[in-house]
Amino acid sequence: MEVGTYQMKIIINQKSLLAALNKMNAFLRSSEMLTLSAKSTSLYLFGKSISTNVSSEIKLTTKTEETGLEIKEKSTIQVNFGAFIKAIRESERGMLEIKTSNTEDLRLVISSSEFEIDIFAKNTEYHPGFVQGKKVGKFESESLANLFKEVTYSISKLQSRPLFNHVHFKLKDNQLLIEATDARCMARYVAETSQQTEFDLLIPEIVSKNINKFFGKEGVITFELHDTEICFKSKGMSIEWELYDKEYPDTQRLIPDRQEMTSYEINAKSFKTALRRMIKLSDGGDDNTTIRLEFSENTVQLITDNFGFSLFNYHQELPLLSEGKKITLGVNPNYILNAINHLPKGSEVVKLVVLSEIRPFIVESEISSNTLHLATPIRMN
Repeated sequence: MEVGTYQMKIIINQKSLLAALNKMNAFLRSSEMLTLSAKSTSLYLFGKSISTNVSSEIKLTTKTEETGLEIKEKSTIQVNFGAFIKAIRESERGMLEIKTSNTEDLRLVISSSEFEIDIFAKNTEYHPGFVQGKKVGKFESESLANLFKEVTYSISKLQSRPLFNHVHFKLKDNQLLIEATDARCMARYVAETSQQTEFDLLIPEIVSKNINKFFGKEGVITFELHDTEICFKSKGMSIEWELYDKEYPDTQRLIPDRQEMTSYEINAKSFKTALRRMIKLSDGGDDNTTIRLEFSENTVQLITDNFGFSLFNYHQELPLLSEGKKITLGVNPNYILNAINHLPKGSEVVKLVVLSEIRPFIVESEISSNTLHLATPIRMN
């Protein structure tokens, strides 16, 4: 039969369908299209986002009791994602009947026990399941989400540098490397692993920040490589995006030699409080705020700069918990605070490990960690 001659009719639990749509909402914009494909025992939801360049698919099956899924008539249609998820949200809890109308202008009718909503739809073709590729890795979902969380704060927000809008995810010689940088700050996680398969991937920001939202905290995610795509798969769920054809730069060269550096130790609670206060007083935004850190042997002075503070002058002195030489750093307080917020839980001391006024410095604590946090000083007038 030709496309357009089939009709769809399913019964499904509103809560289960809405949970699946909320997962799709991590990658699909409201203006984009959602494909619903009712097969013999499964309902597939598929969306390919033009804005994020990510495809996602969720499979709901009649074999899972909580879905309450019944396939009455099989067909494949497309609807506006924003309209469909809004209609399902406004539908009452319980079982819904979802079917296409037999009118000349195809509509999708969503019926509950008290009312019905219909939206525009169109027939289409869809072959469920992304093409199977070479398996190159496997991680527990919650573990992978936590690893990405270590570094995603350093992803660049500038669309003019698309390479840095990704997390670099690499496994080689049993060493796992996860890193992100916007050239002004960097977070770099390195750890030994028992996994043997090697890979070198670039993970888009929208994927790295939504692992738990899409896959949940339980289960295992398998990575597959095709000729031109990367696919993350878990039970009944998949996301896929195009391989990026450029290599991530070597960030090892940015890391200074610790033997030549000086460590300045500051009480973490006091330092965070002062940085938060200065950020609130700033009118320069996240990227356009500069303060001076003036280190002496026993204290550090936090002083506002003209850049980002047109309405306020601010000065605070904090004691150092270690002795160091005199040096003045120009820094963005947002970068330092972000790094401090990602230090190990229970950290009571912030260590700024400094080489010079112009070289990247390390932000760490008294608790050892597999994640290295770097920030680049800002040149002062």
